[in-house]
Amino acid sequence: MAQNYELDDVTIEQTSGLMAQIQEHVKKLRDLKWKMIEAEEALKQATEAYDDYSQHVMPDLFKMNGLDMLQMEDGSIVRVITTTRCSINKNDADRQNVAKWLRDHNGETLVKSECICPSSQIEALKANNIIFEEETTMNTNAVKAFLLDQLGQKGSPAVITKEDLPKGLNFYQYDEMEIQMKG
Repeated sequence: MAQNYELDDVTIEQTSGLMAQIQEHVKKLRDLKWKMIEAEEALKQATEAYDDYSQHVMPDLFKMNGLDMLQMEDGSIVRVITTTRCSINKNDADRQNVAKWLRDHNGETLVKSECICPSSQIEALKANNIIFEEETTMNTNAVKAFLLDQLGQKGSPAVITKEDLPKGLNFYQYDEMEIQMKG
């Protein structure tokens, strides 16, 4: 049964049963949205708490007690692992600084350089009158492996310290817990 309502020259036709059903569905959708927002916030808080416990509390507790690994009664294994992160700043000055440092410390194979020149300058290249732009790239995973080796963390003697690392190279290491669940 349709009813007509006039509001400011706008006619709204409402079927009483249909509109009530639609409103109930909208309420359900709104309630689901709130549940999703609350669950996302709970996940964010749980993740922050887990990361703090995994990266600070437990590694410190294990170290203070001389533990590297612990096998639980249920067969799960908990161990401290060291995580290494490495990145190179995107700006050209820092990239060139890191590339120079790598070349100076026997890491020249990690630096890939490409010369770019306008086609009008090809003849000048041939005559050794070179005008070019150098683009330098480095694979951060390869740089990280190189640094771990240079720092003596892969079995070889250390030839550098973290203080020797160049400006523009971000190298972070932190301990965290690894859990292998059983059952």
